[in-house]
Formats: sequence, structure tokens, C-alpha cells
Amino acid sequence: MKRLLTSLLVILMLSVCVLTACEKQIESSSSTAESVDISAPESSSPDASNEDSSEAETESSTEVSSEESEEESEEESKEESKEESKEESKEESSGGEDIPDDIAPVNVLFARYTQDPYFVLIGTCHMGAEITAEYKGQTVTVDSYMGWFELTLKNTDREAYPDIKFTQKLGGKTVYGPRTLKAHPTTPQFKGTRAIGSNGAFQFFLEQMVADFEGGNLFPQTVIDSMKTRVKGRIDKLHGYNKDAEIIYMIVPSPMTIYPELVPDYYKKGTGKTRYEQVKEGLVAAGATVIDLRDTFNEHKNDEMPLYYHLDSHWADYGAYLAYVELFDHISKKFPSAKPRDIDDFTWTADYYTSADACLYLDIPQIKVKEYGYYREFDFEDPSNITSVPRYRGMQLIYNDLTTEEKQFNNNNPSLPNCMVFRDSYSAGLYDILPERMNKTHYIGMWNYAWQSWLIDSEKPDYVIYILAEWNMHQAVHN
Repeated sequence: MKRLLTSLLVILMLSVCVLTACEKQIESSSSTAESVDISAPESSSPDASNEDSSEAETESSTEVSSEESEEESEEESKEESKEESKEESKEESSGGEDIPDDIAPVNVLFARYTQDPYFVLIGTCHMGAEITAEYKGQTVTVDSYMGWFELTLKNTDREAYPDIKFTQKLGGKTVYGPRTLKAHPTTPQFKGTRAIGSNGAFQFFLEQMVADFEGGNLFPQTVIDSMKTRVKGRIDKLHGYNKDAEIIYMIVPSPMTIYPELVPDYYKKGTGKTRYEQVKEGLVAAGATVIDLRDTFNEHKNDEMPLYYHLDSHWADYGAYLAYVELFDHISKKFPSAKPRDIDDFTWTADYYTSADACLYLDIPQIKVKEYGYYREFDFEDPSNITSVPRYRGMQLIYNDLTTEEKQFNNNNPSLPNCMVFRDSYSAGLYDILPERMNKTHYIGMWNYAWQSWLIDSEKPDYVIYILAEWNMHQAVHN
């Protein structure tokens, strides 16, 4: 009996040891799974790659599911992730001194081919840092933006896992590096539009902007003459009921037009007359009004609030506000009550928001790369329930699908003019502030440019307004 009890006691002790070892192994595995080196190739984690692909497909739809819960989770783990990333960078990188505890390290998040053999790197760094990357004889230095950086390198040999040497400086002093981080450039799966990284700052462009930047894409003169005849006929129709009625074209300049210094060197800026100038001259000759924003945007291109989103092809709320001022400075000459509101009449909320179409085209989950920007809201009473139609999905995904639909607003204020608006997606930035300065606003459905004479006869607008991106000027010419 004594021997049996002893044997049972030994078996029990062995069982406890085994259970304890298993628990430690589970804890260790869990800890390892939570600490992923985001500077390593994305393909190093099959689960992570599948998750990215799934999220990218989700972002191509009109809504982002569970965005709020994911953002809350991200905020909760933000500080912890910074510390983990810093420790991992110390272990995975080579050379250089240890990173001070109060300095955020360089981390490469994504690497994507934009124009073969060029690939763009997107990552995080210390706020206000200057980042230098060295790879196979190339040295690229860029300024970061609010803790993010992007830069473009050439990978002629299509090396799968290039080792890139990074140095981070603050005020001219090296605070990180030189250290080598590994990237894994991949080709975006999105078919069609391509996003292009900048040449020196955190800014993306779209490939459809390139033709206007490089020039040589002027319309044939016969096409311009046809446009002039058509627009003049429409103005004559407006003058049939109101000699002061106008057709106004607001052609929004491309980010490449305003920031040519940020366009990659492998695109060459054209010389001579631009298509913008050609179309403007034709419209003015036909009797239309053109709100040319190029001078205003060049004057404000380095303001604290950005003119354009950094991760999207559209203008930001501040750029749209400056255009609104130009538009209503003109309209208020005839309608003094339509004077544009002061910038202080709006609340501008600075924050990191969910990014948009550049990430989609780069095949990057939008929730993983944040857009630091300023969201504009009324700081006064909404006169006609305009803000009942939200401008953004989840506050900052460029435009809500409701803003694409045909919609009318009525302020019941006869001291203000009536208007009809033909538009592309740039109109989302003006969606609330434009009708607030009008008596009646009729938004034609987004991307519908069909002129309907019977509708003009019925509503008799004081202004017919076209809002078009520079690369969408063909709509003004052909419709």
C-alpha cells in the first residue's frame, strides 16, 4: 500500500509539471504572436497576409465594417506597439547606437511597386524627422509628416527582400541609424488606377494626373471650337430669362500642378501651354466664368492645413474652403448676402483619420495607414438641414454615397441666389458649405453632366456651376 501511494504521488507531481510546462508554452506562443515585427516582410506571416488581402477587398466597397471598434483597439495598443516596435528594431537592425527611449524608431510597414522597377516604402518614424534611405547606390532623403514617411526606390534587379539602410535625423542630428531594415516589395492587386509616391514628402498622386503634368495632351482645336459653340448656346438660354445668369466652371488643379517639386523625377514636367489653359481660354471666349484656383493654391500650398489629402486624390477640407471663398467672392458681387463665411465660422478638428483611395490602389488596408488632417464642421446653425447628409463615411473616407445622389436644398432666403450644380467627386468637399450660401441648390447626381434644357426652363437658376478635377476636364469639353 505504501508503495502504491508513493507511485500515485509521483504520477501526480509529474502531471503538475507537465501542465505547468504547457501553460508556459501557451503563454510564450501568445506573446510571440502579439509581437510581430512590422519592419519585416509582410509575407513572413501568412495569416497577416490573408488578413491584409481580406481588408483590402473590404475597403474597395462603399463602407468600412467595424471601423470604430478597430480604431478603438488600435488606440488602446498604440503605446504598447511603439515600445514593441522599438525593441524589435533594435534586435532586427544592424549597426548604429541604441535608440533613446523617447525617440520613435523607423519602421517599414508596406512596400509596393508603383511603376516598375520603382517601389514605394511607407512607414512610421519620429514626429518631424528627416528620413534617409540608402539602397544600391541610391540615397533618398524625405521629410516625414506627422509621424509617417514614404519614399521611392528603384529595384532594377527585382530583389525580393532588399536590405535598406535607414538614418533618421531631428534638427540635423542623427537619432536613429544607420540601421538596415528588410522590405518585401509586392505588386498591388488592384487593377486599373495606380497610386504614385512623391519625391520628397508624404504625398501620393494618381497616374491619371500624369498626362496633364507632362503635357502634350491638348485637345484638337476643332474640339475646343465645338465646346465654345455649345457653351455659348447654353449661356444664351440662361440670358433668355435672366441677363445676369452665369455658367461657372471651377476646375480644381491637380496636386501635381501645385506640387511639381514632389513629383518623382522619372516624370518630366511639360513646357508650353497646358490643357488647363487651353480649356480655360475656350470657356472664357464662350462667355462662361472660370474660377481659376491655381494662384490661390500656390499661395497657400505650405499652410499648416493641407490643400489635398496625402493618401487620396481629392482636395482636403481646407482646399475646398479656399475654393469656396473664391467662388462666393465672385457671386457676392451680385448677391452681397452670399459673401463667404470666415474661416473662424467653422470648427476644424485635427486628428488621424482613416485614409482613402491611394491606399486602395496600393492594395493597403485603409485602416492601417492613417491620414492626419482637419475635418471642417459648421460652427453655426444649419439653415436647412444640410448636414443631415453626412459628407464622409466614418467621418473621413472622402465622401458618403448619399452625397453622390441627386439632391435639393432650400434655405427660403430670396436674398441668396439659386443654382444647379454638375459635378464629380471633388464636390464632396463643398457639399455642405456651397448650399448654405444659396437660396436653392440642385445637386445633379455625381458624374451626370447631361444638360437638360427643360430643367433649366423649369428652375431658372441664377448660376449653373460645374465642379471638375483637372484630369476630368474632358467632361467640360465634351458634355
